[in-house]
Amino acid sequence: MDEPTGWLAIVRDGFTGIGILAFAISGALLAVQKRMDFVGMAGLAVVTATGGGMLRDVLIGATPVAALVDWWMLLVALTGALVVWVLHRWMARLHKPVLVFDAIGLGIFVVEGARKAVELGVGPVGAALVGMLTGIGGGILRDALANDIPAVFRRDSRLYLLPALLGSSAAAAVVELGYGHWAVLAGIAAAVVALRIASELLHWHVPALKTEAIDLIRD
Repeated sequence: MDEPTGWLAIVRDGFTGIGILAFAISGALLAVQKRMDFVGMAGLAVVTATGGGMLRDVLIGATPVAALVDWWMLLVALTGALVVWVLHRWMARLHKPVLVFDAIGLGIFVVEGARKAVELGVGPVGAALVGMLTGIGGGILRDALANDIPAVFRRDSRLYLLPALLGSSAAAAVVELGYGHWAVLAGIAAAVVALRIASELLHWHVPALKTEAIDLIRD
């Protein structure tokens, strides 16, 4: 496997930091929408940014989990909350800022999750599932804590889980085959981001049954 060294390793760590920051900002922005205080903003930022990675590390046995060992991850997540705290009025004017930042984090995290799983001996299929969970896990926890149905489960949501699964599958495949160069993985992450944003702009979604809500509570 072509592992980055020197400045290339710094670049990869930098992209990981960008993913953490992007997810943290999406969590903090949702906290603003829910009218939470700074504690709530910080909490959602940290959970969104590190929750998927923690689930990944527990599943593949990489303990203690990275977010509790590499303190800079928590610092970056809290920085994201602070950025939103200071600039939320300006950021609220952006077009769907939560979705944009979430897409960036999704692309980076699914690739990194699949890569780490393969390196620790998980097969390509399992690594693809772990990578997907790395990308969507934090968002699921974020929405659950904000008392929302997770975005990946909403019938009216655009493509989310599918880009995550496609990206993690591609990343797991290239790493397993020995072609996991950082540039290849960066291209896969960019494709995931592009597909996620395109699904919002073009209104792509997974087909759902057109049913009316049924009251299952009987007298």
